[in-house]
Amino acid sequence: MIFYYDKRARYSINPLVASVDVVRGIDVYLVERLDAVFDAIGFLATKYNNNCVLGFSLLTTMLTDDQYLSEIIRLNKLVKDKCITIVGGPHASGDPIGSIVSLGFEYVFIGEAEYSLPRFLEAIREGEDILSVPGIFLLKDDEEFFFTGKGKPIDINEFHPFPYWRYLFNPIEISRGCPYGCRYCQVTYLHGNCMRHRSIERIADYAEIMAKQGLRDIRFISPNALAYGSNSLGTVNYTAIEELLETITTRLKPKYGIRVFYGSFPSEVRPEYIDDEVARLLLKYVANREIIIGAQTGSNRLLNFIGRKHDAEVVLNAVEILHRHGFRASVDFIIGLPSETRSDLEETLNVIKKLAQMNARIHLHTFIPLPGTPFAHAKPGRIPAWFKKEVFKIIGAGKAYGEWLRQEKLAIKVDELRRKGIIMPKASYSSADHQRPASSRIRTL
Repeated sequence: MIFYYDKRARYSINPLVASVDVVRGIDVYLVERLDAVFDAIGFLATKYNNNCVLGFSLLTTMLTDDQYLSEIIRLNKLVKDKCITIVGGPHASGDPIGSIVSLGFEYVFIGEAEYSLPRFLEAIREGEDILSVPGIFLLKDDEEFFFTGKGKPIDINEFHPFPYWRYLFNPIEISRGCPYGCRYCQVTYLHGNCMRHRSIERIADYAEIMAKQGLRDIRFISPNALAYGSNSLGTVNYTAIEELLETITTRLKPKYGIRVFYGSFPSEVRPEYIDDEVARLLLKYVANREIIIGAQTGSNRLLNFIGRKHDAEVVLNAVEILHRHGFRASVDFIIGLPSETRSDLEETLNVIKKLAQMNARIHLHTFIPLPGTPFAHAKPGRIPAWFKKEVFKIIGAGKAYGEWLRQEKLAIKVDELRRKGIIMPKASYSSADHQRPASSRIRTL
């Protein structure tokens, strides 16, 4: 098994490398440079009598790099007689047909692959029917697309978050899945609406492994860090969060001098989960004094339309609570959301100015239509000149930041790829709800 180890997708690749590494009889190789992949395949295909698999994990924005896109297409053509090519990740899960027809991959892994990828490799090795493995999308005999069916959501406690034996680490994934299903976001549609949590003991074990390697800052991956251990929508499990933070702190801080970062990048928190008790709890244990909150827009009409399930007042209240307890909020906003009007933008700007007065930092993004989401076919986000002018004033005051201008260009590029037929979300199979795609040539087994 050869992984193209693109660091932009390392949070997806590391768990997969770990899941395959523990399978006996499968050798795993990581290639970090795209221009070195073909040479590696030439050597390994000879060594293993053409019994090799080349795997990629893709983010949609990676395809906006013209050179990268052309290299992937060229590589898939060159190696098809030597190596099976597979792809997974958020983009491939949302656009399996485009991944096969446009990019040239043979098999697409839809959704979570920690279970299906090792099973796929074992099936190839043993000469078994790969169509018995769930979660795989393919074109059979150049005539008909098949989807082998959605597998059960995995128990993340059964899989490593990273292959620590290779000295490859990333923030520890503590929760997976999201019950909210915001229409612009891939998380629910990729991982499902049932939130699953890694056990406190296992999280602490991985944190200690990191600490032993000299990694003193312990960070986490979660779509909503304050939902850890909770099974009820909008409810904080204070006991679970405190037990998690206390366990890691008391077990590791005296010996290794670790620092715990919670509710900060690459995680965030939903505003309705923040109250005085949460703020006091975090203040007791965490090293960060900045908490990332997802607001996305200041327009209540738009908040309802995109499926956020909270209003703008909740955001203002959350920031005020954090400020009162000595935290600074970093608040995410997405500009250019579908159906956004000038009135919506004026409301957003008004909320942004109020937040800035509370010493919050505004993290600006531009809407990108992502395959696999309900907004996959929406127009790319565009930011009007008058809004940019107002935002530049806030940035100049040190109250706002972000890659919003670069993302505006990326959004346009993604839309161009869709119109050219490189990205084909209209035909894609939805891994979230098993809706039959537009093409009659696709069959679910």
